[in-house]
Amino acid sequence: MSNDLILCQREIRRLRCVVRTYEAQMRELGSYLEQMAENSELGDEARQTAREISEAWQRILED
Repeated sequence: MSNDLILCQREIRRLRCVVRTYEAQMRELGSYLEQMAENSELGDEARQTAREISEAWQRILED
C-alpha cells in the first residue's frame, strides 16, 4: 500500500474515535440535564431551566 493510503486509513480511524468520544459526551450531557431536571434538591426555577435546556438539547440531537 502506498503511504498516502496508509495515512488516510489512520486518519479515518482517528476521526471515528473522535466521533465516538463526541457522541458519548453528548449522551452524558443529556443524561446530566435530565438528572438536574428531576433533582428535588434544586429549586423549581432551576429544575425548570434544566428541563428547558434538556428539551432544547434533545431537539438539537434529533436534527
